[in-house]
Amino acid sequence: MTTPNQLPAEALSILDQLKSRIRSYVFWEGLALVVVVLGVLFWSSFAFDWAYFQLSHLELPRWFRAAVLIAGISLVTLGACSWIGLRLFRGFRTKALALVLERRFPELDDRLITAVEASEGLLETDSPVTAAMLQRTLKDVTSTASRLDLGSVFDSRPLRRAIVGAVVLVASVFGMMVVDSAAMERWAAGYLGLKDGYWTRETELVMKVVVQPGDRVRDFVEGHYRHPKGGDLTVVVEVPEGKKPPRRIRLDSQMGRRTTQIWLTPSADQVFRHTFVGLIEGAQLWVSGGDYRHSDPYLVDVVPPPEVTRVTLHSLFPEYTGLNTVSSAGVERTSNELNGSQISLPLQTDFILEITANKPLTQARIEGDVGPDRWEITLTHGATGAPEALISMKSQDGKTQLQLPIVVGAGQPQFWSNDRLTFSMPFILRADAAAILPGLLSAASAAGTSPLLPLPMPPDSLVRITLEDVDQITSSTPARFTINGIVDQPPVIESRLKGIGTSITRKARIPIAGTITDDYGIANAEFEFRVDDAQEWQKRSFAAPPLPDSREFTLKRAENEEFERFDVLPLDLSTKQRLTLTVSALDGCTVSDGGPLQPVDPNAVGDAAPAPSAAHRSQGIKFTFTIIPEEELLSMLYGRELNLRKRVEQIISECKGTLQELRTQHEKLLDSGLKGSQSSEQISQMIKANSQGLNAAADRSLHGIRKNAIETVGVESAFADIREELINNAADTPAMLERLDRRILSPLNAINMTNFPSLDSSLGLFRLALDKSTNPASSLETSIDQLSTLIARLEEVLGEMAEMARFDAVLEELKKTINDELKLLEETKRKRKERAIRALE
Repeated sequence: MTTPNQLPAEALSILDQLKSRIRSYVFWEGLALVVVVLGVLFWSSFAFDWAYFQLSHLELPRWFRAAVLIAGISLVTLGACSWIGLRLFRGFRTKALALVLERRFPELDDRLITAVEASEGLLETDSPVTAAMLQRTLKDVTSTASRLDLGSVFDSRPLRRAIVGAVVLVASVFGMMVVDSAAMERWAAGYLGLKDGYWTRETELVMKVVVQPGDRVRDFVEGHYRHPKGGDLTVVVEVPEGKKPPRRIRLDSQMGRRTTQIWLTPSADQVFRHTFVGLIEGAQLWVSGGDYRHSDPYLVDVVPPPEVTRVTLHSLFPEYTGLNTVSSAGVERTSNELNGSQISLPLQTDFILEITANKPLTQARIEGDVGPDRWEITLTHGATGAPEALISMKSQDGKTQLQLPIVVGAGQPQFWSNDRLTFSMPFILRADAAAILPGLLSAASAAGTSPLLPLPMPPDSLVRITLEDVDQITSSTPARFTINGIVDQPPVIESRLKGIGTSITRKARIPIAGTITDDYGIANAEFEFRVDDAQEWQKRSFAAPPLPDSREFTLKRAENEEFERFDVLPLDLSTKQRLTLTVSALDGCTVSDGGPLQPVDPNAVGDAAPAPSAAHRSQGIKFTFTIIPEEELLSMLYGRELNLRKRVEQIISECKGTLQELRTQHEKLLDSGLKGSQSSEQISQMIKANSQGLNAAADRSLHGIRKNAIETVGVESAFADIREELINNAADTPAMLERLDRRILSPLNAINMTNFPSLDSSLGLFRLALDKSTNPASSLETSIDQLSTLIARLEEVLGEMAEMARFDAVLEELKKTINDELKLLEETKRKRKERAIRALE
């Protein structure tokens, strides 16, 4: 029996059942709605992805798919929380449940709600009547609740719709999985895996770049490629094996603000090619064809190509050159920067070839030729920072015949600088490098060692430098330059006779003037001579030999004697013997053109591998002299004096002709009434009347006198040579020298230094007066007087020459007499010899 304030058990059971049914309804409806949302999200995203691909042949952007995934997860989570979580765990009041049943079942007639309120103490039950009525109500509620159909409380249509929708969507999804599993995998890869390229295409295009030199194919790294500025960009689009090649593809490019679209057709090998000429700015490239289209652009970044900015040779020259810099620390290398395309070094120079680039490098190649083959040094700076160096011998077709590693020796510089902008390699310039380098490398390979540094380099061969920078850009064309080898030249001798001819007396002293030059220094210079047909040259030292390592030496006995003298008398030569005389010089070269290769000490002088002494000796002009008697020499000089006398006679004759012409013009001026008191107009008219003759006479006079002056200087010089030849042959006498000096050379010198210049000045004034139309009489008269004086002095010299001619004639007669006596003596000897032979018979 229940108490008046307590609900019957049957009523409580009905309310609990209602509560449970409400939660069940909410759960299944919410679950169905979540499934519907998932299905709608799947099909909408699937449809949108399909439509987008059909229109653009591109996958949806990853960011969009990620946004869809995040939005879907958020929407499903929100729906599950709203439709299931919040509703399922919501609290239910007993009174509210009772009201639901009262509204659905009118037969309860508020009795259930009254019972609930009474149990909750909301009604007063103190009076017996009220208590009896409540008991009656509870009893009716118990009997009525047992007959209630709780299922009719719910509207099943929303639940059915949600479940049907969920079932349909789930069935469609599973049907898709069965019918087109690839599509489901594509959707899962695109939206759940967020992968790129999740659509399966018949066509696939892969873009690559053809890199020069060598037509090397390079891939885009994560869609990027660095291209050298100004170079041609050649792109190739390939179709992977197993994919369907399209009939044509479209290549879109954007450079700056300019956008272009190009249609390409495949070549015979099913490869699409296009070249952008002279690319100077960055570019973005897109490629599409068939059912393929690349979503993100291929990016081409334009960067400066690697270039050689400086070539420096740090050289140690051979010691004999004297070119090395010597300091307190010892011999230092001399740095020479290459300007242009070639540089010259002496053979056997040990040098470090240093190359500087404009940007950091990863690899460098140094190439050169050795005969029909070529050598190549490859310097690689790896990512780990450990440098490597290899030397290879290759044939002309590029096949490697031999390859060896190169190791930096003790005391030698590293190949790479820390910033990788500079690399270096030690060499030695050798004339025989082409012959010994292959053998040197073969020997090192057989011994399993690294070749010794410095490496021999042939002179005058073209060196080629190819660079590869950190952007993996290789020089389009190698930097080229030539290191020429300077072969040590023999000394250059310029010698000449001074004051002597090729016919000399046995007492002659032969003066030889000239200079000796050598590129690096003269070690010694001397006379060399031989007599008659002798094969061996004999030597005689100079009175003043050259200083050691002099690069230029002038033959000079003393300050006032700029020549060396060779004395013939000590040779005791006889008449008609021949003497051949020359000047020889020896340089200080200690390096031969070949010789075995030796290790080079970098702290030693550049002549690190000396071969046997290879000094060069050279000879100047070979002068051949014939020994003649003194009388014959005097006779020869007499003949030269006769010719000079004739030249003086000719000069006097021409001067007299000039004098006669000037006097004639002077007389004409006087006959025309020219006076000093006349006006300038009258003088001008008179000059015009005689202008033709006056101008012609002035011009001819100046020309003739200047010509005579030059010839007179020549006569003076010829007599000076005769004087020197007399002295140098020891054939002079005080009387001869006094006569030549006082009576011929001194007057001729005065004539040349005084008379001719004065006369030339007077004739110049005469010509100037004619040009200015002033009175020329005064200058003309002065010219006539000076020319007369000149002729008189020349005739005095000519008279002295006649005296010498008479002396020389006597000398010639004496010479003839001596010759006759010599012939008679020879004839006597011959007849005596014949008589002696007959007596013996």
